[in-house]
Amino acid sequence: MNIPSSPQSLGPERHQRTGNRGNIIYPVVSRRARGLSLGINLFPDRKQCTYDCPYCEVLPFSAPDSRIEPGMVEAELRAFFAQDWKMYFGRFELKDISISGNGEPTLSSFLGEALEAARVVLREMAAAEPGFARVPIVLITNSTGFLRPEVCEMLERFSRRARLEVWAKLDGGSPATHRILSDSHFEYGRVVDAIADFSARVPVKLQTMVCRDGRDGRILFDEKGYLATLQTLARRGARIVAVQLYTVARPPAEPWPASLDDAQMRAFAESVRASVLPEIAVEWFGRTGYVE
Repeated sequence: MNIPSSPQSLGPERHQRTGNRGNIIYPVVSRRARGLSLGINLFPDRKQCTYDCPYCEVLPFSAPDSRIEPGMVEAELRAFFAQDWKMYFGRFELKDISISGNGEPTLSSFLGEALEAARVVLREMAAAEPGFARVPIVLITNSTGFLRPEVCEMLERFSRRARLEVWAKLDGGSPATHRILSDSHFEYGRVVDAIADFSARVPVKLQTMVCRDGRDGRILFDEKGYLATLQTLARRGARIVAVQLYTVARPPAEPWPASLDDAQMRAFAESVRASVLPEIAVEWFGRTGYVE
């Protein structure tokens, strides 16, 4: 399987859902996955989330005739590989199966079923094509699910059985900035505590939005507070495998969040890189799709 020659070719203009198998399984060319990601959407009928991020790139969405029922995720995964995979094979390497979609996946009662379906189907695909054994299952979460013990326990159990990567959101760097970027009642300190507790059990990759308020020019990223948070997580034994800084690349939910230019993103990334342990990867994604 081949992938495009450089991450730059996976620009935001291609970072969009493709294919039309339905609203549950969708292939997407992803900047942060650096190639083809197969998404699982646990909310095919409507967006459901604990945050109301103003920069959210999930467009206003409603498909009341769609539904998700027991067994449907596994059936749709099998149908994709039986019918649609030939359109991508040879052009793209499958980088991951990602559970994200129209909302916060830890809210769904189908999360456990979706994880297991991905594990089973990848195992079967690997029997014919060994490369599939390296494909991880990625959970993209805004971290509020870590406040629920039953979610943490389920993910910890699953991580012992499969290649699970947890990509956890941590925006703002301070209570005030986090409140703006999440537009929620969840306190920054509680979210940080939850990430610390969970990542002591299961490694996580932190994902952080860095954007500007187009109304007054403020950069909505408290750099000093963010670096202090990373140091706090390290002292508490958090297993952070990577930090990803990204900016607005597609039309956001609200009109005022604006992207930062590449020079600003690089500067923030270098500052973060200087403050974390050498084994923690620090990557940044600009509005043009540039990645480092």
